[in-house]
Amino acid sequence: MTSYHFTKQAHNSCMVCGTVENNPDTLLLAFSQDSEGNVTAPFQVTSRHQGYDGLLHGGMASTLLDAAMTHCLFTHGIQALTAELTVRFIAPVRTEQQVMLTAHLVGHRRGIYQLEALITQEQQVLARASAKFIEPKK
Repeated sequence: MTSYHFTKQAHNSCMVCGTVENNPDTLLLAFSQDSEGNVTAPFQVTSRHQGYDGLLHGGMASTLLDAAMTHCLFTHGIQALTAELTVRFIAPVRTEQQVMLTAHLVGHRRGIYQLEALITQEQQVLARASAKFIEPKK
């Protein structure tokens, strides 16, 4: 079992990436990783995810960005909690379209991890986030 899959086991009931057996309401987001520990996942935006008619809810966009960064940490074998999340909405994310989520680790120091994530569509950045994560005390 890879460190990613071992670390992700603590997320089996997650509303974004959990299994249907553990959470029937999960979005079933599935991330893939590259050789540098970055992650990507496609996401089909539907009307179930909207705020204003035809637009992705901002809270859902924030959740997706947070999940991407969490999974990026999993690729490094790290379980950490979001301590700070800053989201910049650049362009509307329309429903009934597929977007791509990406995240990468920027750096870390003394148990604090800095990450960045994007929601893109056809090379256009629609939303970006930066966050700090902390490892919980054992």
